[in-house]
Amino acid sequence: MQTIVDINNMLQSIVDDHEVLRSFHTFTLDTLDMDKLNASDYPLLYGQCTDAVIMDGMTEFTYEVIVGDLVIEEQQERITEIYSETFLLLQDVAAQFAFNVNVSSLVDGNNWSFQLPLQCQPFTARFDNSLTGWSTTFSLRLPNALNLCDAPYG
Repeated sequence: MQTIVDINNMLQSIVDDHEVLRSFHTFTLDTLDMDKLNASDYPLLYGQCTDAVIMDGMTEFTYEVIVGDLVIEEQQERITEIYSETFLLLQDVAAQFAFNVNVSSLVDGNNWSFQLPLQCQPFTARFDNSLTGWSTTFSLRLPNALNLCDAPYG
């Protein structure tokens, strides 16, 4: 059985293996406190499970995914470049799921699916500085058979 812990571990693994992404964060975006992060934490990957649907033999997890970079006041003229760079990083993350790279650690070779196309939106959020990048929502279907034999009933 796979859970959101496994998906979060996969997202962390993507960051660990990527040469540009520097940190992974989860939980609600509201608790992502820009003041507690260092410049070395950017660009970042954020992923949060927003929904799950239990089906016969599968669970579909919906994730909000964000790739963002810090824009300081002096970099405002570079915002288009930062949009371009973070979009490419978001494509890297999607490719990890779409082409099954390193996913065997997540699902142990079992059948799973990742749904394309992805609708992506650019954003700039104001904190003390600007977090700028792209967000998307994607669905992962993982094998999770309903099984009363494994349930902790006496």
